Amino acid sequence: MSKEALENLVQLTTRKNYPKDTTLVEENEIGDSMYMILSGRVKVANIAQDGKEVILSVLGPGEFFGEMALLDSEPRSATVITLAKTEMMVLRRKDFLQLLENKEILSNFLATLSGRLRHANAQIKSLALLDVLGRIARLFLDLAKKEGRKLLDGSIVFRRPTHQEIASMVGTSRETVSRMIGDLSRDDYIKISGKDIIIKEGMDKAFPSA
Repeated sequence: MSKEALENLVQLTTRKNYPKDTTLVEENEIGDSMYMILSGRVKVANIAQDGKEVILSVLGPGEFFGEMALLDSEPRSATVITLAKTEMMVLRRKDFLQLLENKEILSNFLATLSGRLRHANAQIKSLALLDVLGRIARLFLDLAKKEGRKLLDGSIVFRRPTHQEIASMVGTSRETVSRMIGDLSRDDYIKISGKDIIIKEGMDKAFPSA
């Protein structure tokens, strides 16, 4: 986005800070705002009445959420909860719709939505066609591509989600995640380093997309 477009956007927003574990958006509620993340991380999830959750995505700085309800006036499709202290820019419906009149902003917005749709299709394909080990491996490869930092030896390091978060992303149990991570580590596809995971070079060839 151009500097002018960004300045126009900032003028229409309100900055807010939220502590960890704050519910920002609840599934099925009516929404009148979208959120843009400046710092921190959030999870987008569907949560059943018994507390079981499926994590649809984890978003970080530069990403946004809450726009769907503003486009179609339908209830929120998921719950969003902060995973760390998070700073947001909040944009109200009338200002959001006004921004979409800008061709540059509209083009970037549609490109982002298209990317999310492709990601959702890949997730559905993975759940349908890969076993648990394959789903976890593909999740790690996706996180490495999105959040990782390349090391001198060609491997990629990224922050490791908790075992429960991984389980909620791939549709399995925390105990199974622990076993599968152990298998990937023993087979030298990954290395655990504190709170980080290091993806070894060549893992993407061992676990291609479904």
